[in-house]
Amino acid sequence: TLSLMIVTITLIHFPTSLLADNERYLTCEAPFNCSNLVNLSYPFWASNRPNYCGHPSFQLDCSSNVLQINLTTMNYSVLEINNSSRTLKVARTDYLDTICPAAFVNTTIDNNFFSYTSGDTNLTLYYDCRTPLAAFPHLAFYQFNCSINGTNFINYYTQVSEAFLAFSYLTGACKYRVNVPVQTDFPTAATNDAAIAAIDSGFMLGWNATNSQCDTCLKAGGLCGSDPTTSTFC
Repeated sequence: TLSLMIVTITLIHFPTSLLADNERYLTCEAPFNCSNLVNLSYPFWASNRPNYCGHPSFQLDCSSNVLQINLTTMNYSVLEINNSSRTLKVARTDYLDTICPAAFVNTTIDNNFFSYTSGDTNLTLYYDCRTPLAAFPHLAFYQFNCSINGTNFINYYTQVSEAFLAFSYLTGACKYRVNVPVQTDFPTAATNDAAIAAIDSGFMLGWNATNSQCDTCLKAGGLCGSDPTTSTFC
């Protein structure tokens, strides 16, 4: 009789305890909306969704009309999220509607969880150049206006196909060089507006925030989450 009682108590209380340990994750089952994107789920999370419902590196900022994500201290506008292909389209917020940002820094991503796709190419921008390139039309540089600290300088941009020539010629000739991924090919007669439109249209990133345990759990109809203190999967 005593053995039967012990078995009965164990069967009753163990599932209850297990549920108590994980019941908070039940709130992660429903998808959420953020700005103009809807039906978002793991690994993404935001202020209106608990952080344990997602992965620490996939926090979204829904506080304005421009949905954003921060990758290695750089902010990006999130234009699209595709859970099926595990990709998202982003654009640098510091270049939004301009090619004259406040600081000249190269594009950075978190390579542990994100990767560039085959459709991405670089637009290379050169700032504060001391040598005009009008005499070198074969290099396919396009000049644009940009005021730096209230002073106008000679600036150029070029497509990735010209990057080697650009680097060979302009090393030391221009003070700043910035690579910005784009997916839009430039027309033959490129303009400032074309450069801005190409940057604002964004580029694709592949993302990976799962492991074998998470994949197995999802296939079984379960949920994935993470422990905010250890960044481990649950």
